[in-house]
Formats: sequence, structure tokens, C-alpha cells
Amino acid sequence: MDVFASWLAQARKGIVELFVLELLRSRGRMHGYGIVQALDELGDLVAGVSTVYPVLKRLESDGLVTASWETGAPGNPRKYYELTSDGAAFLGRAQAEWRRIGQAMDDLKGDVE
Repeated sequence: MDVFASWLAQARKGIVELFVLELLRSRGRMHGYGIVQALDELGDLVAGVSTVYPVLKRLESDGLVTASWETGAPGNPRKYYELTSDGAAFLGRAQAEWRRIGQAMDDLKGDVE
């Protein structure tokens, strides 16, 4: 793996949590596969099921999302995820930091241009 590919893989791992939290904030309660499908629409930014489900488990463990099993129409039960108030607060802080990092990069680019 080249240096850029390695960096990119690490960067993507760090932002999957933010993508999941933002999805739950903007769309409300979702089941795991629905989250995977929504993230898949973003292109190749997220690896897929093998990345998303461990992130959901970690977010639940950290108290940033809650999960509940439901059976609906014919089919298997689905686990639904919902953003907690702690998750919303975390997301707000993380998005502010993301903007600050982006602004710092823009500021640095301005020094060179």
C-alpha cells in the first residue's frame, strides 16, 4: 500500500462515526442496513458492512446511540439505531472541530498561494 492510500484509509476510519451520527441526526431512527445503504450512496468513502457495524457497536457502547430490536412486516427482526442527547452533543463538537481543521488548512493554503 502506498503512503497516500494508507493515510486515506486511516482518515476514512476516523470519519465513519461522524457520517453515522449525522445520518441519525438528519434522518432520525434507522436500521443498520439502511445506514449502510445511505453511506454507500456517498461513494467509496466508507468500506461497507464490515466497517459500519463495528462503528455502530462502538457508538452504542459509548452511549452516543441507542439500539432496539423490532420485528415488523414479514422478515427478520431489525436493530434500529437512534442518536442520544450525548451523541448529538458529541456530533456538534466534532463538526465544529472539523470546520476548525478545514479553516486551518485553508489558512495555510492562503499563506502559500
